[in-house]
Amino acid sequence: MKIQSASAYADYPYLNISTNQNQAPANGTVNFSASGATISDTVAISQAARNYLADQSNFTAPSENCTTAVFDTNQGAKKLNIDAYFSPSGNANGTSSLFQTLPPLLLPSKNNIDAIANHISETFTQFLVQNNIPSAPSSITYDNEGKIQLPADYAYASAFKQALANNPTMSRELSTANALTSHYVGMQKSLEFQQEYAATTTKAEANAVVARYSYLFSGYKHYDTIALHFSESGRLNLTHDGESLF
Repeated sequence: MKIQSASAYADYPYLNISTNQNQAPANGTVNFSASGATISDTVAISQAARNYLADQSNFTAPSENCTTAVFDTNQGAKKLNIDAYFSPSGNANGTSSLFQTLPPLLLPSKNNIDAIANHISETFTQFLVQNNIPSAPSSITYDNEGKIQLPADYAYASAFKQALANNPTMSRELSTANALTSHYVGMQKSLEFQQEYAATTTKAEANAVVARYSYLFSGYKHYDTIALHFSESGRLNLTHDGESLF
């Protein structure tokens, strides 16, 4: 299954909930920053904004028994409660109330992918045991509509899909690992082109680099196949076109 990195975020609700977020330009240069807002003194602050400010002022640190990690987000580096972030009604800050505003958008960085992959590795075996599933699928991929794809010979496919339906937190975490990986791979290829092109000193060298990366500009781009693989111990390994991501 081909995963189009340009649309991967649309496959996953949490990664497509924010409007007017910074997007990766067509030239591959990626500039992430938290968007600011200028409010004149003639505009009243909405009740939702007041609730948000109150929530921030009453911030409660995540409890020690929850799993947290520092993520790269559109709001800067944020320490988030992973389970709560991917829960349909949780609060990534670790407080008991629901989000007063949209949660931070995770950026497609190595740090974020590692944090999510490590958390999945720590919880996936328990997820299978709780749902009486004897073994994990050899691989998990997603189609262009964000629907999970399992190997045709996986005997527990129906039970696995039902378990994910009953556990949206795990479902969202798996699809996020896929989406972030897809975007990360696409960004790396674009950055490699920019670096090599910038290093050229002649027109011939520049033309050679453009030719080598012509697939980046073609209407028939190659999109890597992103797959999630689990070891016998439940350790997650992310691959693109059959190669390990890191």
